[in-house]
Amino acid sequence: MKMKYKGSITAFILVLITNCLYITYYFSRDGYVDTIEFIGLPIMLTLAWWCGKQFDKVKLLMEKDRVQSKELQRINEQFQVIYEKSPIGITLMDKNSRPVMANPKLQDILGYSEKELQNMTFGDISHADDTTISLGLLNELLEGKIDHFQLEKRYYRKDGQLVWGKVTSSLFPGNNDKFSYVIGMVTDITEQKAAEQHLLEAYQEMEDLSKRDGLTGIANRRYFDEYLIREWRQALRSSKPLSLILMDIDSFKEFNDTYGHMGGDECLKQVASILEKTVKRRTDSVARYGGEEFAIILPETVINDACIVAEKIRSTIEELHIPHVGSNVSKFLTVSVGAATIIPDFNSNPEDLIREADRALYLAKQKGRNRVESYSKYSERKLLPNIV
Repeated sequence: MKMKYKGSITAFILVLITNCLYITYYFSRDGYVDTIEFIGLPIMLTLAWWCGKQFDKVKLLMEKDRVQSKELQRINEQFQVIYEKSPIGITLMDKNSRPVMANPKLQDILGYSEKELQNMTFGDISHADDTTISLGLLNELLEGKIDHFQLEKRYYRKDGQLVWGKVTSSLFPGNNDKFSYVIGMVTDITEQKAAEQHLLEAYQEMEDLSKRDGLTGIANRRYFDEYLIREWRQALRSSKPLSLILMDIDSFKEFNDTYGHMGGDECLKQVASILEKTVKRRTDSVARYGGEEFAIILPETVINDACIVAEKIRSTIEELHIPHVGSNVSKFLTVSVGAATIIPDFNSNPEDLIREADRALYLAKQKGRNRVESYSKYSERKLLPNIV
């Protein structure tokens, strides 16, 4: 067991024994001992105790230094193992983003040796879109505005391949404990990003399919409802007209009865194709409204222009000369079309536009079908002459 006063006690005992032997020797030789010997003994013992105590202090400091050195060595060895075997890239870089050190994993991620990395900056191998953000965060870190930062960025490997890295950086003390270096840890998330991209593409594809009619490939009723509300709000903000065309295939039940459901499906596909080819503006939307009924949303379109589009669709479908022996209108397939326009205000809503277009469609059917009619209580009613 280590004693706190081992040195002091040892010195005390040695001095005591030495003096006792000294006194005994002179007493046996001379038969007496001078008084000074007894007076000097306590002084010698006190000095011995003090010297031993200083020795204990020096030895304790040396022991602490030895333990600290051993602990530091152990920590350095552990850090070296972590640095060398770490599954993430580790680098020490200066204020210019130039690597001073780079562990094997980072070299593997980027495809450069440590020596090659020391001759460039991370900006040299970073994607241009990420460099500005990365340097901005690095400057804030060096200025003490933040104590660390994280970001996901892209790097170009030596072979030109693009890799994604999740970067975590913080200040690292240099000489005199001044933070002149930055330690960065880079996790390769390239596969994760690829998986996220595939999931995003799959989601977008599913989202797109959920808004498409399975038979015709054009927008379905769900997308029509969403798009109409969106364009209504836009027209409300801009005080611009919004037009809607509703179209119904004449005597479609009889068409199905005559040519079968497969023939009816093919007919719907042909009609949808005509609508998509006729309506070419990016902001316009063609949708299957339900059954044999179709809808077209025309933003920033006045009623006359909507009727022109509607008539073009009607005449084009008729000119296809799709046989329809069951029709009481024509021996070929025909459609009835209703158009309506509203300049939205806070006293109206999208249902008003649908209601007006439906009334116009009803009017077209009432007047013998195979024609275009318009209806609007919010603007001057203008009917396109029947040119059947």
